[in-house]
Amino acid sequence: MRIIGISGSPRAGGNTDIILQEALVAAKKEGAEVSLIRLSDYKLEPCTACGACFGNKWCIIDDDCEKIYEEMLRADGVILGSPSYFQAVTAQMKIFIDRIGFLALARERKDFAGKVGGVIAVARRSGVANTCSQMLTFMTAVRMTIPGGGRVFAIAREKGEVTRDKEGMESARYLGKAIVKMVAMTNSGKRTLSTST
Repeated sequence: MRIIGISGSPRAGGNTDIILQEALVAAKKEGAEVSLIRLSDYKLEPCTACGACFGNKWCIIDDDCEKIYEEMLRADGVILGSPSYFQAVTAQMKIFIDRIGFLALARERKDFAGKVGGVIAVARRSGVANTCSQMLTFMTAVRMTIPGGGRVFAIAREKGEVTRDKEGMESARYLGKAIVKMVAMTNSGKRTLSTST
């Protein structure tokens, strides 16, 4: 079982990375293989709405979109994380949502259907609800499954401050465990279905 965290923060080692790692550590303790992907480490250009992907089934922009898409394909569970910038996801996360989302739609929404997902948002004061909502909307659009407790809010500003949000950190650990449990249940159901048909 493989669980990945995808960070939309442009700040390496910042609060979003820290709390995503907390969720991943919890998932690892439950037996999952885990890894963190930082979108700012990749070349990812904005969507141009050219529509080529709906004909080609691939994106004509020459960047790392397909690499990230493949990482998601290989994962059983995905946790998206973003700080709130002006009550919304970061530019990096919005580009990810547009590019990966349109490509998934162009490929008939089959690739991520049934994968388990959750989201984490970090804010200085406000914006966590909107930020989580944007990421959850993406996940439901590509037909991922969200467990109970599938969204986490955390309050922090200075680097490392998120560790002082005890409820936020505990919610992240809960999310990591919940995703592993749901993946296990989903995979068990698939095996039962395949042996009974």
